Amino acid sequence: MITLSIVAIVIDNLEITKRFISSIRQYTSTNYELILIDNKSKDKETIEFIKNSADKYFRFDKRVSISHAWNKGIDLAEGEYLVIANNDMVVPKEWFEKLKKPFDIDKKCGIVSPLTFWNYNFGLDTKRIKPLKSFFKKFKNKFIKLKKWNQGIWGEFLLFKKEILIELDKFSEEYPIASAEDIDLLFTYYKNGYNVYIQPEVFVYHEGNASHKLLGKEKEKIWNDNYHKIFVPKWKKFSKDI
Repeated sequence: MITLSIVAIVIDNLEITKRFISSIRQYTSTNYELILIDNKSKDKETIEFIKNSADKYFRFDKRVSISHAWNKGIDLAEGEYLVIANNDMVVPKEWFEKLKKPFDIDKKCGIVSPLTFWNYNFGLDTKRIKPLKSFFKKFKNKFIKLKKWNQGIWGEFLLFKKEILIELDKFSEEYPIASAEDIDLLFTYYKNGYNVYIQPEVFVYHEGNASHKLLGKEKEKIWNDNYHKIFVPKWKKFSKDI
């Protein structure tokens, strides 16, 4: 039986993807599968590399939203646990064993994120949602349990139990292209009574925006449209902080 499914979406960026896969292969010791979703890469070398490197591979010939691509990977997954990971991450030794600890102690654990520089303030919108105070003091605690509805994490690297993720209907596909689908899923977990943790014992390097660079100037508009036109109307009644 497969314990862990790791799902990553690739859009070109060969060298970054090589680094990600190398770290996964080197530092993942549990029984796992690596699922790579090719969201219409154009570079032939990248396409061949990820096709040959994946345990499971799927290619979209027409570029789809990140939600749809994640959901395709989730549908292919066979593991009890499932990670969605940006392909510009680098994992450390024993990352999975440490990352799953909150699931071992909390039956209502829904999502666990490692520590990254991108989630250091735990904010959904840093202008509106307050970060945890005395952040670095929190490293003294084993796990950081987020406050429901006013603290969140980005979807750069998240660990789930696949069964729960399927029960909650995976990622909402109402968000075009990318942006806000991750915090929408976070709020779905909150709504259904699950807890969300950051595990500071695991630091995962994240280069950041490797794929978003492909969107160029459209990135900010896509985020604003998705957040303000879809996410806020959908979830505002649950939190005064959005």
